[in-house]
Amino acid sequence: MSNVPDEELSQDTLFSLLSNPRRRFVLQYLNRVDTPVTLQELSVETAAWENETDAENLTDQQRKRVQVSLYQTHIPALEDAEIIEYDSDSGEITLTDRADDLNVYLHGDVEEEDRRWAMYYLALAVTGVVVYAASTLIAGVGEFWTTVIGLVWVLGLAGLAVVHYLEEK
Repeated sequence: MSNVPDEELSQDTLFSLLSNPRRRFVLQYLNRVDTPVTLQELSVETAAWENETDAENLTDQQRKRVQVSLYQTHIPALEDAEIIEYDSDSGEITLTDRADDLNVYLHGDVEEEDRRWAMYYLALAVTGVVVYAASTLIAGVGEFWTTVIGLVWVLGLAGLAVVHYLEEK
């Protein structure tokens, strides 16, 4: 991947680029393969996805229609935004580092981020319940210490929520 340009993409530009399902598929595919691909290969994969079939079952018309659309519309739009690099001599397409600006809006990345936070909350909740239950069942642990343990757990939950809020901000 190449260097990221100094200026960030505007939110309008990001959403405009992602408004088209074909461009979203192209970005997801390029992220998945993580190596340069040819326009022809990308056209076949995109046409197969759009027609819900295997590449071997595509007609020449289906392939050509997608290839023309990618070449004339979608590749130039992504190249103008410096999301991809297109080498017209070799026909190879490569993601740039700027693609990371779009990846946070693609379905898979958002899910992974949400799942991570859910695991933190779940771990804190399970730990808190186990420690609190153990403290109430163990003889010799008074009400004072049970209350302190409960308070520490609530403060831990509040602290985690604050960190989550600040990171998402």
